[in-house]
Amino acid sequence: MRYKNIKTGAIVDSSCKIVGKNWVEVTGVKGEAVEEVSKTEEYVEEEINLEEMTNKQLDKFAEEQGIKLSTEDKKNKDTRIAAIAKAFE
Repeated sequence: MRYKNIKTGAIVDSSCKIVGKNWVEVTGVKGEAVEEVSKTEEYVEEEINLEEMTNKQLDKFAEEQGIKLSTEDKKNKDTRIAAIAKAFE
């Protein structure tokens, strides 16, 4: 049996079964190049400090995120931040 390490790309022939999250069995004709494509999406969480933003920046950020700020929310910086934070809960 032929196995490929999807992390390193190494290919190994083994008479025993190889088990591991990075190993997949390669099927196909020997000598024929077999390419295993692994699609992984990496979720990256960006940390944004709302306290460092100005009122204009907070308004723009809310608009970009699709958050509607009411007149009450726009009273001051603290109410803007509270409304934005609540929208992400």
